[in-house]
Amino acid sequence: MKRCFTLLLALFLGYGLMAQSVLLSEDFEGGAPAGWTVDASWSAGTATSLSSQFFPIPDHTIMMGVNDDAAGQGVSSDGMLLTPPIDLSEAAGALLTFEAYFVDGDYLGDETAKVLISTDEGVTWNEELNLSGNDEWQNIFLNLSDYAGDTILIAFDYKDGGGWNYGYCVDDVVVAAPPAYDAALINVTTTRFHELNTNIVIEGSFQNLGTETITSLTLNWSDGTDTYSDELTGLNIATGEEYSFTHGTPFVATDAITYDLDVWVSAPNGEEDGENSNDQAVATVSGVTFVPAKKVVIEEGTGGWCGWCPRGHVAMEYMRETYPESFIGIAVHNGDAMVVGPYDDNIGLTGYPGSNADRTLLDVSVSSSQFESYHDELVLRISPIKPGIEAVFDPENRKADITVSAEFVTKLDDIDYRFSVVIVQDSVRGVGSGYNQRNYYSFQTNNLALVGAGHDWQQEPDPVPAANMVYMDVARALLGGYNGTANIIPSSVVAGDVVTHSYSYIVPAAYNIENMHAVVLLLDNSTGQILNAEKADFEVLVSSKEQFANELVDIFPNPSQGELNISIQLEEAADIQLQVYNMLGQQVAGQDYGRRNGAMTLPFDGARLATGAYTFHLTMGDKVAVKRVVIE
Repeated sequence: MKRCFTLLLALFLGYGLMAQSVLLSEDFEGGAPAGWTVDASWSAGTATSLSSQFFPIPDHTIMMGVNDDAAGQGVSSDGMLLTPPIDLSEAAGALLTFEAYFVDGDYLGDETAKVLISTDEGVTWNEELNLSGNDEWQNIFLNLSDYAGDTILIAFDYKDGGGWNYGYCVDDVVVAAPPAYDAALINVTTTRFHELNTNIVIEGSFQNLGTETITSLTLNWSDGTDTYSDELTGLNIATGEEYSFTHGTPFVATDAITYDLDVWVSAPNGEEDGENSNDQAVATVSGVTFVPAKKVVIEEGTGGWCGWCPRGHVAMEYMRETYPESFIGIAVHNGDAMVVGPYDDNIGLTGYPGSNADRTLLDVSVSSSQFESYHDELVLRISPIKPGIEAVFDPENRKADITVSAEFVTKLDDIDYRFSVVIVQDSVRGVGSGYNQRNYYSFQTNNLALVGAGHDWQQEPDPVPAANMVYMDVARALLGGYNGTANIIPSSVVAGDVVTHSYSYIVPAAYNIENMHAVVLLLDNSTGQILNAEKADFEVLVSSKEQFANELVDIFPNPSQGELNISIQLEEAADIQLQVYNMLGQQVAGQDYGRRNGAMTLPFDGARLATGAYTFHLTMGDKVAVKRVVIE
């Protein structure tokens, strides 16, 4: 079942209303229901089966819908979807709720989506609602109390206005007879973690599920010892409307423990609330000994095939440069040569480019301004964990050892927190179509302005060839899995506890460790959210046999169209060998320059290499240099 329908039933049934208070409920999971009247233009189906090119319906369960776009130009899709008769003779009031999808596109005509009510078996109709357009599903509440005592028909009516329009979809229809006064506490939005001895604001929202407009209400909270009440007056909350509140008395956490605060609403309009089971919620807050530095992680879904993904390259660069101390970007590739399967399979995006921010804002849009807004919202959240990470690389066996830690700043019980580590590489280049970047900003396609990440994308071709692409923030490996390593962090911790864990990873020969870093994610498995994160560059071990000496070597020109010069500065004689590797880690060339000493420039014929990026591995006695070279 769709979550919203479950919520509606909970509002009417789960909170304790008698079953007969629900007069009609229909989710259309069985198709067009018996007893309903369905005009020819309406049909049951899924979002996929009922959608068309210009009327794409957002994902939902089985629904009833009419699609004027699919019918074609000049074809009328006018028609009604009618409920069976609904007896309100014993009801003091009634409330209709349903979900609707209607864009109000008005192409070549004025399309309308309405709710009509009849008390004479459909001979005449009263218009009760004329829907406004929206590009998402809408939750509709309609007070039918004026029809108490009658038997009614409800019609969901669509007219295309004589044009070639879009359509109207309906799902999860509920008619209930609620009490006159029912203030339902929908949520408490007070964040969990707060500094000791600071004011913690109690805030949230409630909804009017009664038939009478709420003009006043009492808002209460208790810490188990004392109770604090606010009288809200001057309200005007109609049936189905929500109201966001802030209690006038804050709570103060004096210890690094967790507190459960009872929050409830009472006395709408000074009257007894007709349904008490939906009045209360619990606000869980925890005091922290200090506020750990917060880093926001944006996992951007991208791919070389995705023509709008240059926007993601630009946004990630903007965030790296603007928020170097509080932003971590990870490019999760799809459908190209840089895919990490377990990451790509789990990121859960419905379109590209797309993103998850701290796995809290899910499947959200990509742009510099949007990334900045996600960051600015999430960086203010206090984390219960100070993360730590150390990354060491051994060039002898290309083994990377990553040690991660979590220092807790409050007491927590019944938690399922986990570590996950992402290996990330910058300055990634490659050969072949898998490293091309489609570009819908190009003068060859949509000719749209976009500058950043080393390109004027409007002036670039579509696709941008691999030789001209440098990819940043590329996810290379996922250690511990997308959901993290279970059973490492205890289910109960106190402030000051530190938990550590180690991971190992063999770095492929084609990957340049100098451009790589490791990211630790601290995950809450109960929500899937990233609580905090940290990153570290790799420390390269110097072995007893070899020493890294990149400073002794320069290769130019780079990029090169053929001939290369290898400049070397040696303080003592050494045998010099060169191995050249492609991006797959395969050796494709090599040369022995013999024993030499001092300053020298050695030639290498790069013309024999195909266009692309290569790793040049120079051994000079007990010294090693690794350089990335691009052949154009």
